[in-house]
Amino acid sequence: MAETDTGVAQGGLDKVIGDAIIAFNVANVMFPLVSTKQCPPGAITVQWPEYTAVASSSVGAATDGSDYTTVTSVTTTARSATVSEHVIRADVTDLAVMGNADDIAGNTGDILGNAVSAKLDADLTALGTAFSQTECGAGTQLTLDHIFGGLRQLASFIRN
Repeated sequence: MAETDTGVAQGGLDKVIGDAIIAFNVANVMFPLVSTKQCPPGAITVQWPEYTAVASSSVGAATDGSDYTTVTSVTTTARSATVSEHVIRADVTDLAVMGNADDIAGNTGDILGNAVSAKLDADLTALGTAFSQTECGAGTQLTLDHIFGGLRQLASFIRN
């Protein structure tokens, strides 16, 4: 039984990786709440500026002909992250792919993508163990405003 590699399963590896990326993008919950940046080739750290949040209370009403003189300060803080490596592996043999009527490569990609997504969600939610904000009290009917308020609080916590 031969293990697949780029020389044996031509085109197959791309299918597994592509299906894994699609599954990851569909399954993850926390990733859209995180700021991301591409790391330059050859580097193991990435840097970016974090801008101060401006509250909606900073937006004021103006009347015709008036000069709005309030200035809102927007500053940046330098942030950096070190790239770390996480690995998942599944050996898909050419015999298994050719000898099975099911989409072994595609299903393996889905399974791996879901596992990576679950790992990222677990790692990111572990950062929020000290998160203790309240959006509405017990017995309060949940409204769309509460959901958006909770998302704002969560996004603010993750950015900090």
